[in-house]
Amino acid sequence: MFSVFEDEVLRSIEGVLVPAGLERAPVELVLEQLVAAPSLRASLNVSAASTIDPDWWSALAAMLRANSGIAERLMVEITETTSIQDIDETRGFVARVKDLGCRIAIDDFGAGYTSFRNLRRLGVDVVKIDGAFVQNLTRSEDDRAFVHTLIDLARRLGLQTVAEWVQDEQAASILAGWGCDYLQGALVGLATTDRPWLEAPGATVASA
Repeated sequence: MFSVFEDEVLRSIEGVLVPAGLERAPVELVLEQLVAAPSLRASLNVSAASTIDPDWWSALAAMLRANSGIAERLMVEITETTSIQDIDETRGFVARVKDLGCRIAIDDFGAGYTSFRNLRRLGVDVVKIDGAFVQNLTRSEDDRAFVHTLIDLARRLGLQTVAEWVQDEQAASILAGWGCDYLQGALVGLATTDRPWLEAPGATVASA
């Protein structure tokens, strides 16, 4: 899955006032790629500022309306630290994203210690397990217990799971055995400027 606005970048600007155009630029980029590659599924991280920015919402809604059939291929991600600031406000954001036809994930789950009661209330589709608990999975019994429990509880709630920062085959095998749905990290592939999905049948290169 193609991902825009990686976690480290997002964490560095959370709480920092940035120009509105910068907030909307990743939306335009990812939707452009979805239009160009019909088989592509993409994930978009958003900041706390975007969740309450009417111009951001207008831009997203307008682009989705102009390009039918791409909303279901877009997953919007919010960090756990953003979601726990105001549960009711976040629930409204989640509902609004879903009304547009997109899926939604909570990113870095475990970092802010959101209760599973609140996770259920939010109504998200996917839980991304914080890489801090995954990267030492093969060496830490505590991390193994924590991650295994998260995956099991998420499955019971009908949520898909993504393990971040997966570094090696041993960790991948453990996670697969526990029923983790997706892996993200160095083992799968590092960030790159290449766009291999444009080489797929049916893809078109957008003109400048």
